[in-house]
Amino acid sequence: MNTLNNKYRLMLGVILLAITAPPASAYILNPSDFAAEVVDYVEGNGMVRDYVTGEAFNNPANAIGRPTVDTTGDGFTIRLGETAPVVPIYGAFRSFELVTVGQGGQLTVKFDHRVTNDPRNPFGLDLIVFGNAAGVAQDYWTNRNPNALTVQDTLRAERGIVSVSQDGTTWHTFTNGPYADTFAPSLGRVYDPNHPDRSIGQWNQWWGLPTDPTKPLDPSITRLAFVGKTVAEVAQIYADSAGGTAFDIGTLGLDWIQYVRVENPLNSGLTPDIDAFADVAPVPEPSCVAVLAMAALAHCRRRKTAH
Repeated sequence: MNTLNNKYRLMLGVILLAITAPPASAYILNPSDFAAEVVDYVEGNGMVRDYVTGEAFNNPANAIGRPTVDTTGDGFTIRLGETAPVVPIYGAFRSFELVTVGQGGQLTVKFDHRVTNDPRNPFGLDLIVFGNAAGVAQDYWTNRNPNALTVQDTLRAERGIVSVSQDGTTWHTFTNGPYADTFAPSLGRVYDPNHPDRSIGQWNQWWGLPTDPTKPLDPSITRLAFVGKTVAEVAQIYADSAGGTAFDIGTLGLDWIQYVRVENPLNSGLTPDIDAFADVAPVPEPSCVAVLAMAALAHCRRRKTAH
């Protein structure tokens, strides 16, 4: 009998190990997770330019695909040729990463599928819009030790009004927010000092695999949760989420949408920047491995009760 019980214990241990083992790879890029097509772009007024190249932020194709993981050095506190992972105090800022919606302008994109109000979506959120909002630290970011810099009570953000549509004709607006290019700032890579990705530079001792842009940050977390924490501690709050501003299309009475628009009113004094649009991935159903584990555990308990 002990031999039989030991077999069950061994089988259960192997199954549980398979369930709890860390993933072997990062989030797998699927183009359908992101907006696939620019439908319309009106540049608007007040267009800004990349101070490195002088190029305008007016390429709407920059909003297609996944959000920026790594940007570049700014040429001041970080060497211009150095790769710089996007962190909540140092967002994407180059003309080839973002598109600006100027005052009186708008950007409309389309997904290649329906973005649904899925009850399995984390926190009931369905859509994430990524901009380049960023927090402020007590000193300049140098792309080095994220444990050495503390975040302050300030967020640099330029909000854009978001509307969604099923057919590209009838629009439903998040009138009172959330707004594009606001909280939460993007995080490009997981804080993982045990497995740093040296491919971005031998200096890197902290940043691991790319974060998951289809996983929203817990909406109960606000910018105030970051105040007084180091960049490393903030990144640990994100875990493997890429952040971004998340939306629940169910609050508009919709079951699904396929088009998203960001508008910037004339004379707003703002120039929101857009990096990407993502469809939130639902929490997967229990895997076959998990079901086997639960069955094995129940069987062992039944045998123990019977004897």
